[in-house]
Amino acid sequence: MELTQFFSRSISTMPRIYSDNPSRAGSLHLIGDVVALDFANTSSGRGSSQHLDHLREPLHVVAWAHHVGVLGDAASVQAQALIEKNDPAFRDLLPRALMLREAIHGIGESVATGNTPRQADLRTVAIACASAIAAADLTPTDDGFRWTWPTDPPLPETILGPVALSAAGLLREGDLSRLKKCGGEHCGWLFFDLTKNNSRRWCDMAVCGNRQKSKRNRQRRTFAASEEP
Repeated sequence: MELTQFFSRSISTMPRIYSDNPSRAGSLHLIGDVVALDFANTSSGRGSSQHLDHLREPLHVVAWAHHVGVLGDAASVQAQALIEKNDPAFRDLLPRALMLREAIHGIGESVATGNTPRQADLRTVAIACASAIAAADLTPTDDGFRWTWPTDPPLPETILGPVALSAAGLLREGDLSRLKKCGGEHCGWLFFDLTKNNSRRWCDMAVCGNRQKSKRNRQRRTFAASEEP
């Protein structure tokens, strides 16, 4: 009962961001090196006029899950069919996904910038983990045990469960000095720095890194021109 009440209250206050640009949920560059961070990065250009939310429909959530390997081919097809049939279990998939994503991004951004995460965001992740585990089985593998979720048919937790537990695992066991926010202007993407000397600054050097380099070059040229007699 607590989970149902929590999701009902929170979903009603979620912001909705739309754009005429097509969603790239099924083709986004996966730069986070952690599933939870790649999920947080399904919103691009945060804080700018180019802000684009790639999760605008439930099918976008499924496309992302298939893209990152959370859903296999068959489970992805079944999830799409259930959404198209307006199956009750999937009616709140999108707002639940957005709520979890924004909590993960809020926590990650706070950690990356040396601030204390909001308690509401931490609770959102904790509640999502509880919901995920309640729907999961503990399955033996060759090298131990792992959480698994139904795939025939899948549940919303089949998609959101691995994301929530990935976030909790990162916060509990990861080296948080390596959790970073891209230094690109108006980017906002998060990543886990796997470089040997922990020196990564950009989500992608070829994108934000080059943009920042070009900006500095333009500033130098402008300054040099202003100094000419």
